Amino acid sequence: KVSSGSELYPKLLGSYEAELSNVISYVIQQKYATVLDIGCAEGYYAVGIGMKIPTAQIIAYDTDIKALELCQQMADLNKVKVQTKGFCTEATIRSLNLTDKSLIISDCEGFENKVFTESLCKDLKNHDLLIECHDFIDINTTPRLIKRLSGTHTIEIIKSIDDIDKAYNYSYAELDEYTLDERKKILAERRPSIMRWIFAKANN
Repeated sequence: KVSSGSELYPKLLGSYEAELSNVISYVIQQKYATVLDIGCAEGYYAVGIGMKIPTAQIIAYDTDIKALELCQQMADLNKVKVQTKGFCTEATIRSLNLTDKSLIISDCEGFENKVFTESLCKDLKNHDLLIECHDFIDINTTPRLIKRLSGTHTIEIIKSIDDIDKAYNYSYAELDEYTLDERKKILAERRPSIMRWIFAKANN
């Protein structure tokens, strides 16, 4: 029970990035041939989606060796086949020659600006993307990626919820016995700012 690069309790509870629940509900109903998870950490999405789409090829990338080890352990425990790999670049994605419709999830701490170039975004016109935008690193990230993707994809922007609002509003039976202060500590994801995700659905 270890989380890499983010808080553990929200993942155990199921509240982690609950803002994306509608997107994830949509995603797991699709028949993606391949799912790429760039910045997979311990495999929260790579393994979770692999459990829901067992026919998909799951490839999980991270620059942290320990994170990849944890991801592989979680995949093995849940009997999900996941390929774990290191650094992912634009060239890495191109080398896969994705043909059938695929999903790319990205949480790569600002490197999304370099991975998803204007040229690559056009070439991913048949695939769906879920990109966490690290605007606190580069405030132009969200508008830049929207511009690169809007010609080929339908764009939805999802904003994260502040930890205090989560403590006030999130309802989980497991938290009923806790005080408001304790709920805040359990639910907190400790993000440096309100985050934005781009969910880009291929128009084709």
